[in-house]
Amino acid sequence: MLKINWKQIYEINNKWILILYDISKNHYVGLPVYVEEQENSIFLKSINKYIVLDEITDYNFSNIKKCIYIKGKPLKITNAEFNSILLKSKISFLNYVKNNTDNTPDGISYNKWCRDKLNLMQKESEEQNLKTGAICWIDLGYNIGNELRKLRPAILWRSSSNKKMWTVIPLTSKHQNDNYYFHYDLSDQSLGTARIENLINISSKRIREPYFVKNKIATITKKDNDAILKIIKKYYAFESIEEQSNTKLISKSHKKISKKYKKSSEKVLT
Repeated sequence: MLKINWKQIYEINNKWILILYDISKNHYVGLPVYVEEQENSIFLKSINKYIVLDEITDYNFSNIKKCIYIKGKPLKITNAEFNSILLKSKISFLNYVKNNTDNTPDGISYNKWCRDKLNLMQKESEEQNLKTGAICWIDLGYNIGNELRKLRPAILWRSSSNKKMWTVIPLTSKHQNDNYYFHYDLSDQSLGTARIENLINISSKRIREPYFVKNKIATITKKDNDAILKIIKKYYAFESIEEQSNTKLISKSHKKISKKYKKSSEKVLT
């Protein structure tokens, strides 16, 4: 099986690429390699080729054909060249963000989230006495389109064994009183509506602080818990649909049996 290593050159679609790092077992980030000088290209002496930093992209393992060898050794760049590429890429990305965000609340919000996310990633894990059913402020950050964003309260639904990951259910600021079955108005009106369709797994680092109501950490009731659990089963496991289909199957089988007995009884009568 082909092994992918950082700093080495590989062939993909009859072109050469330089692998910088991996983002999963089957996905890598790299740069196309050119024989001739390109606009804004950088010359790499170790391989006698050129790269363009703005063309950094993701590559799928299935498309990578082979490692490039020269005189029986894998073709690779030096550590100094690798470190230089990383530094210049960082500067290139920062300039791109700077030049492509407006001086508007949305633009500032995005830039602020970049800083806040970096702080969250660097934040040391703290032991928090968090309990299932409690409501906390969650920092969802700056997301795409209509995805939920910003700081908002959410129910801590369940956690991983080490409590570094939590499944949470975001809340609205007030009761929605709509007809969507996947929206549940909590018993305490001040806690708003649970949006079950937005249930999400998050890092515990996104949990900012507990949500307080009358100087107490807000929690859902057992009634709320049971109602939300039913909705989750219906929304994600289609439990009610299965029950309905089973009912239809049973009714169909009863009809078949009744017809069978009706025909046999008619034969006896004649």
